[in-house]
Amino acid sequence: MEKCYLCGHSDFEKLDGIVRDNPELDVLRCKNCSLVTLSSFEHICDCFYENDGMFGGENVDVNKWLDRTKDDDKRRFNFLKREIKDKKVLDFGCGNGGFLLNAKKITKKVAGIELQKSLVAFHAEKDLEVFTDIERIPEDSHYEFDFITMFHVLEHIKNPIELLQKLGSKLAPKGQIIIEVPNADDALISIYKNYSFMNFTYWSCHLYLFNERTMLDLVEKAGFEVKYLKHVQRYGVTNHFWWQFFKKPGGHKKLWFLNFKLFDYLYEKSLASLKATDTIIVSISKG
Repeated sequence: MEKCYLCGHSDFEKLDGIVRDNPELDVLRCKNCSLVTLSSFEHICDCFYENDGMFGGENVDVNKWLDRTKDDDKRRFNFLKREIKDKKVLDFGCGNGGFLLNAKKITKKVAGIELQKSLVAFHAEKDLEVFTDIERIPEDSHYEFDFITMFHVLEHIKNPIELLQKLGSKLAPKGQIIIEVPNADDALISIYKNYSFMNFTYWSCHLYLFNERTMLDLVEKAGFEVKYLKHVQRYGVTNHFWWQFFKKPGGHKKLWFLNFKLFDYLYEKSLASLKATDTIIVSISKG
């Protein structure tokens, strides 16, 4: 990585932690703008996601995958349902289609974009209109979308500015793109300095990690305006407790009897004030 994708500077610092599935890669942070990036993208070829590369090249059990993502699918749907009711929605990188299956119950139209070839039959079975590429979406007003969603996808993209601009061409007037990404300043990294978590969370498929500053810079460079930016904590106090004491994920399941909504709500508010939640959600629109 010779120059920072976002600001063009060439001064990086190597972060602590190991890329869990490819320890030959380094995790770097630009000293100028703080964008976190991998030292190389050469391991992600053009057909990587088409051929189930994210799952090690093996076809995934979609029903088990849906079960794993159901909480996030529901959370995202509940967060957006008032806005997307009777609107047209496109989910970029829709994966197993879990969010779309929720959204299609209340929307005017839903569609998805997904590269993974092994999911084609499943999408057809669920009567989901899913395209393999942006360019395959027809050029007519029926395919102008009020909302385009991207849930934990942008960090996988080599050229996210170009992608956002392409997606912008599919927006209806006053349309929005809703982006959800993991936060580079997650409290387990920025506050607790949990090295076990660092070795777990850095992944060769995540080419970039954004914090609030770099996400806002990216959106501006892509030519969009920010409607809102929200800090969200997907995993509560019990998960962080488990990481700190046992150095493993899954505390929210192991300590399910201690998962109190009010406690997690207050913890989320505290982390949000420090910009240290595990997730960032941003809504953007064309200027």
